[in-house]
Amino acid sequence: MSSTSAAAIASGSPSASSPLHEPRSTGEVISDAVHALRAHFGILFSIAVPFCAVDLVVREVANSMLFGLTAGLTTGNFGVDALVAAAPRGFASLGFFIASFWVQQLLTGAVTVVGEDSFMGRVPSVRTSLLRVLERGAPLILTGTVFLVMSTIGVTVVGALPLAAAAAVSLATGIDPLIPIVAGLLVGVVLAVAAIIFVTLRFSLYAPLVVLEERSLFSALRRSQALTDGRGLPFLQTPRFRLSVMLLIALALSSVMQGLFVVPRLVVAVVTGWSPVDGALPGLAQLPLWFAVPFGLIEVLTNAVVMPLAALLVAFFVFDLRVRYEPDSVA
Repeated sequence: MSSTSAAAIASGSPSASSPLHEPRSTGEVISDAVHALRAHFGILFSIAVPFCAVDLVVREVANSMLFGLTAGLTTGNFGVDALVAAAPRGFASLGFFIASFWVQQLLTGAVTVVGEDSFMGRVPSVRTSLLRVLERGAPLILTGTVFLVMSTIGVTVVGALPLAAAAAVSLATGIDPLIPIVAGLLVGVVLAVAAIIFVTLRFSLYAPLVVLEERSLFSALRRSQALTDGRGLPFLQTPRFRLSVMLLIALALSSVMQGLFVVPRLVVAVVTGWSPVDGALPGLAQLPLWFAVPFGLIEVLTNAVVMPLAALLVAFFVFDLRVRYEPDSVA
């Protein structure tokens, strides 16, 4: 990243002739996002803390319900009646996990506004970001939900087809079902992972597009697909490959953070009497108060530091694609 570009982001006042308004390499986009995070850390942290706090509470409610659900199934008589009785708790847990996804979408939208202001030479503010999210929150949640549902259905169908085909072959031929089912399961897992990658690299730009271009639902998803189109470029220069690099960085950072939080929970849960046969890993509500309160606070503050980076990466990548292929849109 050039010193001029870094200074432009740090000052929050890039001009139309700034390197920010020229095509950027993948490394430069990553560097731009990191510099923006550093330059506007106070604003981003102030925005992220309440979202991360709400997200933690919602996730912990879901985790507590899931813990109770799995504990009931592992200690009771596992059967149709047990599944029917557990269904309401299972759906409620799923609902809270989806609510957590919504909160994260809103945080992404707020961070995108900060990235846009930085890119366009405006001074970001907490108030501006929150007002913009209030305006675009409903379309962002709706579009995110459509993306989540479509992705889940598509990945499930793709992953289940080989397993269903293996079961059908086993029934038709009368052979031992173990080998074809295991083979079908392995192929299904591979295809499911491929489907996840396919969907993510084509449609995952929808969140900044909902905020930046005021699109929604299928319009935002189609726009994401159009921006990430290959355009006949060599594979390593295509938007989808470049996006995959950035998402891998965000995934690696997220995985490290999740590992940091899961391990202490697991240790405390085991020390206080939990074992895998009891069901899912207990949420903070099931752990001792002396651990749950400070640990939850640390998790909120840490997430508030880390989570904005992923949203900034995607936002600056959208800016780069528009500068690179649609310069009039950012003039």
